Amino acid sequence: MTPRAGRGRSAQPGASEPAPLRTLVVAPKGFIGGAEAWLLALLDAAAPRLDVDAVVLDDGPLVRELENRSARARVRSTGPRPADLVAAALDLRRVLREVEPDVVLANGIKAAAAVAPVAWSAGVPLVWVRHDPSFDATLGRVVHRLATRTVTVTPRGGADVEHEGAVVVPPPLLAEPLPRIDARRRLLALGVPDDGLMLLGMTTRLAPYKGVDTAIEALALPGAERWRLVVAGVDDPGAPDEQGRLESLARRRGVTARVTWLGAVERAGRLSGGFDAVALLTRAGVPGYPSAEGYGLAMIESLAAGTPVLADPATVPPARDEDVAQGCIRLDATNALEVAQSLERLANTDLWQQTSQRAAAVGAVHPRPPEVAATIVRILAEAATRPGAGITGGPPLTVVATVLNECAVVDELMKLLVDQLDGDDHIVVVDGGSTDGTWEALQDWQAREPRVEAVSAPGAGISAGRNIGIRAATTDWVACTDFGCHPAPGWLSGLRRAAATGHYDLVTGVYEANGEGSDWERGLAAVAYPNPAEQRRRTPLVRAYGRLFGRTYDARLCTGRSVAFTTATAESAGGFPEHLATAEDVRFGMAAVEAGARPVLSLDAAVTWDQRPSIAANGRMFRGYGRGDGLSGDPVLVGRNLARGLAYGALPVLALHRYGRVAAVAGLGAYLSLPLLRAARGRRPAATAAWVPVLAAYRDVMKARGCAEGLLAARRDRSGP
Repeated sequence: MTPRAGRGRSAQPGASEPAPLRTLVVAPKGFIGGAEAWLLALLDAAAPRLDVDAVVLDDGPLVRELENRSARARVRSTGPRPADLVAAALDLRRVLREVEPDVVLANGIKAAAAVAPVAWSAGVPLVWVRHDPSFDATLGRVVHRLATRTVTVTPRGGADVEHEGAVVVPPPLLAEPLPRIDARRRLLALGVPDDGLMLLGMTTRLAPYKGVDTAIEALALPGAERWRLVVAGVDDPGAPDEQGRLESLARRRGVTARVTWLGAVERAGRLSGGFDAVALLTRAGVPGYPSAEGYGLAMIESLAAGTPVLADPATVPPARDEDVAQGCIRLDATNALEVAQSLERLANTDLWQQTSQRAAAVGAVHPRPPEVAATIVRILAEAATRPGAGITGGPPLTVVATVLNECAVVDELMKLLVDQLDGDDHIVVVDGGSTDGTWEALQDWQAREPRVEAVSAPGAGISAGRNIGIRAATTDWVACTDFGCHPAPGWLSGLRRAAATGHYDLVTGVYEANGEGSDWERGLAAVAYPNPAEQRRRTPLVRAYGRLFGRTYDARLCTGRSVAFTTATAESAGGFPEHLATAEDVRFGMAAVEAGARPVLSLDAAVTWDQRPSIAANGRMFRGYGRGDGLSGDPVLVGRNLARGLAYGALPVLALHRYGRVAAVAGLGAYLSLPLLRAARGRRPAATAAWVPVLAAYRDVMKARGCAEGLLAARRDRSGP
C-alpha cells in the first residue's frame, strides 16, 4: 500500500498544519449492512478530518466503497472460530506497527474482539462502536474494559446500555427520503404494480431471522387482504437461497401475486415515503437466531418519511422512547396474526394519518450524518488526545505570559509566538518589575508588532501577572505559556483547534522537559516529568505506573506552560490564586473544573521546557512546588507528596526484616521501572540510569519537605496572629 501524501512528519502532533486524525478502521464484514452503511456515512461526513486505513475481516463490496473514499483498505479474511480471531489479532498487531495510527475504530463486536487486545498491549487508543448488545454479558465486557471509549449506536433513551461509561450516539438518517409522490413513481418504475393495494415495505438483507416470512404469513390472514408486500434486498451471504425459500412460502400461502421482489436497490431507504407502512420484524433473541439486533436504519428512514413502522420493541427499542414510539405500531414480530391485525388497523385512514404525522415529527429532528460524524470524530480525537484534529481555523486567542528578569530569552519566545499568530490574535506580556533589560526588550517588540502588548506591573507574581493579562485580553479565549518554554510549531493552532470544537472550556497542553544536556539533566527528565510520547502510546506499563505513582498528564491539572481557557472559565475559577507562588496553575485548573468547565488534554499543544541550570536549583524548585501543594490544601496533591515522604522514612524500618527488604526492593523496582526504561532509550543510557535513583529520592524528599512547610504555613495563617 502506498502512503498518501501528507503522512510522515507533517502528520505528527504539533506540526504547523492541521494534520488529520490517523485512524485505523477494523470492520468485520465485507457486505454492506446497517453497521457498514453507518461507517460509510461517517467517512463521507468526516472526510477532511480523517486519514483512514482499514482492515476488513472478510472480502466484499465494503472494501471497494472504502477505497472509493480514499481509505487504504486491505482484506484479512477471518473465520468464526476463536482461533481465527487470534490469528487475525497477530496480523493486526503488524498493521498497527506499520500504520502507526492515532486511534483505532472497531466497528462491531467481532472487529473489537480481534483488535482490542493488541491495541491495548501496544498502547494504541481504541474506540469500540457497539451496534447491538450481542455478547454484552461475555465478550462485550472484556472489550469494553480494553477499549479507551465505547460508543453504543442506539436511539436516545431507546435501549439499555450494558457498559457503564459508554457514550450513546443515535444512528443518523443516512439519506433524506424522497417526497411521497416521487417515491411512488420510483417504485412503479421498479415494477411495483399500481393496483390500489396498500404497500408494506421491507428493506433488508434476506436472512431467516429478518422476519420476511412472518410478513408473508400475515398477508394470508384476515385483515391484510388490502396489502402488498414489497421487499428490497438480496440474500445474506449466510443464507444464499433465502429468497427461494420465501417465494416457496408465498406460493404455499397463496399470496405470490401480492409479493414484489425488487432485489438490490441503491439507497432503498429513500423510497420509504412510497410505502404505506414499513415492517421491522427481526427475530433477535429467539432460539436459533442472533441474540440481539441493532437499531434498524430502516426505522429512521421511515420516520423521516412520515411512514408508520411495525416493530417489535424486543428487537428495536422504540418502547423506551415515547417520541419514537409515537411513530410506531408495536407488536410481536414472531406473530403473523398480530402483524395482520396491525395492518388492518393501519388501513383505517384516521389512524394512519395520526401515526404518519407523529412519525414525521420525530424524523424531522433526528440527527443527520454531519451531526453524528462530528460527535464520533470528537470521541476519536479525545481518545487519541488530539481534540479538534483536522479542523482548519478556530477562534482568536490572546497569549498571556509573565516575565521577570528574563532578558536572555525574551526574543526567542516572542519570535516563536509571533510566528504562530493569526490576524486577530494578541499577545500580552506582564513584566513583574525587571531590571535587566527585559522591559526594554518587550517595549521594542510592542513597537514592532501591533499584536504585542507589554504591561508593567512591578511586584506582581506569576498568578497576579496572569490575572492582569487575562483582564487585558481582547479575545474570548486565552492561552498561557512561560518564558523558558519553547512552543512547538503549531502549538497555538493545537489549542485553537480544540477550542474550535465548541465542546471544551479548558484545553491543557503537554510539555516535555529538555533533557539534552548533561547526564543528570537526562536523568531528572526521566524521573520527574511525564513524556508526550507515552501519552500517545499508553502501554500497560505506562498506565499502571500512572495509576500507582502519578506523573501523568491530566486535563484537570493544567500547567501554565501550555494551557488555554475561556475568559468566562477564568472568572468562574476566581482567576489564578495569587496567594500561591507555585502549584497555582494546578489549583486554577481544579477550581475551573469544580466550577463546571469541560477540560480536555491535547498532544497538539506541545512545548519543551528548560530545566533549572543546577541540581540545587531544581531542588529549590521542587521544594517550592511542594510548598504550593501544601498551601493549596488539595488532598490529592498533599497525599502524593506525603505518601512519598513516608515511604522513604519507612525504608530503614523495612531494612531490619528480611521480608521487609524484599518488599522495599520490589517497591523501589516498580517505582524506578519507567524512569529507568526512559533512560535506557536515550543517549548514554548507563550514565543516565545511574542518576535515576539518586534524583528520584532527591526530588521526592524536597517536594515532601516543601509540602510539610506549606501545610504548617497554611495552619498558621488559619490560626491568625
